Amino acid sequence: MKTYQYVAKKDGAQTVKGRINAQSQEQAVDLINQLGFLPVSVVPQPAEAKSVRRSRPRRVSPQDVATFSRQLAHLLKSGVSIIKALRILEEQTQHLYFRQVIGEILQDVKNGASFSESLQKYPRVFSPLYVTMVTAGEEGGNLQQMLINVARYLKRQSDIRWKVKTAMTYPLFMLGLGIVTVYFVLTFILPKMRGLFDNIGSRLPWPTAALLRTSDFLGEYWYILAAVILAVGYGLRRWSQSVAGKRLLSAVMLRLPLFGSIVLRAELARFARTLVLMHRGGVPFLRSLETAIPILSNDVIKKDLAVCMQSLTSGGTFGEGVKQSKDIPAMMGHLISVGEESGNVDDVLEEIADTYEQETDEQIKVMTTLLEPVMILSVGLIIGFIVFAMLLPVFDIDVLNQ
Repeated sequence: MKTYQYVAKKDGAQTVKGRINAQSQEQAVDLINQLGFLPVSVVPQPAEAKSVRRSRPRRVSPQDVATFSRQLAHLLKSGVSIIKALRILEEQTQHLYFRQVIGEILQDVKNGASFSESLQKYPRVFSPLYVTMVTAGEEGGNLQQMLINVARYLKRQSDIRWKVKTAMTYPLFMLGLGIVTVYFVLTFILPKMRGLFDNIGSRLPWPTAALLRTSDFLGEYWYILAAVILAVGYGLRRWSQSVAGKRLLSAVMLRLPLFGSIVLRAELARFARTLVLMHRGGVPFLRSLETAIPILSNDVIKKDLAVCMQSLTSGGTFGEGVKQSKDIPAMMGHLISVGEESGNVDDVLEEIADTYEQETDEQIKVMTTLLEPVMILSVGLIIGFIVFAMLLPVFDIDVLNQ
């Protein structure tokens, strides 16, 4: 078995690069065609490149799962059996741990287990949402389409997370640069001017004296400060993972100006998108709710939606429960109620998801637009205070006249 590097076209336009294992170059071309790609070039992989696979991390990203789902769907649509399709994907997957998982799933399927039953053994790779969707696809006879739908869903969620990370990169960079600059000035620049300040004696203005004491502390006891920061950070992380910590942190996040609105809309968009994906895939509405609610991150919203679900189980409607929620916008409840009455709740949920995703994107842009000048101004004020404190003794008329 050899490894081949390939360049192919997807949908006639998008260029796709990857590696695939095959007995020969001709077999590699056939396997690439079965994945739904048009091969442009297929060449043997250099021996030294194989070491890259050994350094891959054990974590399987949603993007990896989305790619696996899309390729599996293409193979199944081409008439390839599930066993052969899994074998092909196992051979061409470069992620070492994911390849092992696929191999074990393949073995389970060979032994008579269903595909969805095999996936349940790997909850850290395949979420309950994924397993439920695959189960519904198997039961409804539309596994290929279900895999494509869940791949699109995972890709969309990955794109949203990427947008948030990208938007926060510059403000966080400015904050880090400001901290490094201040630390450099206090620990390297200010000590070189210590002789000038010592000649002035005890008549130093309080800003200068405070600055010098801060510089002395950072120079002599920096390790204490580092230990305190690490201890506090570790403690906050452990606390935020506790039940009480998660609940309080979730409530605080929703109350923060602008950021709270972003969190609320992002969570509701994710909930609506997940719910419509599952319900359209043939999963009963109540079961879709039971799967969609736990995947959310904010405990307050999860609790509110769980209460809303109880309205449905007690004979009411889900929309009526949403309208009575304190944190969820009443308009969302009204829209869901209209959808439930007219029988097109899926279309309504999709519109809600589209709207909240768009609003989230716009509010993220507003937040980053506001954060950038705030960060720059804050760093500028700190640097300005340091410069002011350093120059104040020089221009202090009373000191110069002594």
